[in-house]
Amino acid sequence: MDAAVARVMAGEVPVATRKFLWDFLEGVESGTTNNSNRGKTLTVLTRIWVSVPKQAEPLKHAALKCVASTSGQARIGLHWAMVVGTHPFFFDVATHVGKLIKLHGYASRSQIKRRMMETWGDRSTLERTIQHVLRSMSRWGLLRIAQEHGSLIGPPQRIEVGNEVGQVLVQSVLLGHGKGLPFSHLSDHPALFPFSVQVTARDLMRNPAFRVQRQGDQSDFVELA
Repeated sequence: MDAAVARVMAGEVPVATRKFLWDFLEGVESGTTNNSNRGKTLTVLTRIWVSVPKQAEPLKHAALKCVASTSGQARIGLHWAMVVGTHPFFFDVATHVGKLIKLHGYASRSQIKRRMMETWGDRSTLERTIQHVLRSMSRWGLLRIAQEHGSLIGPPQRIEVGNEVGQVLVQSVLLGHGKGLPFSHLSDHPALFPFSVQVTARDLMRNPAFRVQRQGDQSDFVELA
């Protein structure tokens, strides 16, 4: 995904970036058609950084502003934010994984599937798509095999991200959730389970991407502006 980001930052037109990614995937994913593994992977990658949904354009802009000053594991936070903000299925899987890890210390594949069925239905491709998402998380080093059979745990240590990347992650959660949330539910949202996000409500108040309202109980409610 770093390769895609570099080309987007250089101002390359989407069709050229798509061609680059298509060639890049040769030998990595099988197939030569849009319906092949290669074609499907290209579609996913393109939606993350290149041709994002209209509602995700502000998120993409915020993430791109952070790319040059972000490296190492923190860069994964930007990719994670863009996937969360552009792929509702990924957001839901991440949320359930985070909830289960917080509740039990691990997430079993059967529990993840059961919870996803409640939202997405018992479609024939559900389990395969869930496994694809979980494999992606594992490749990034954000999920590991647990001792319990068929279960997963998070990274050995949560990745600490700076304030700017943290705000991008918060923005992605609000986009994925589709509506506002109390601030207390944001920085430690289950979908951000691999990361340690140090962001305050005051930080969000200073960012025009957010609208922060103080509630009667002195808590803060955050929405996308």
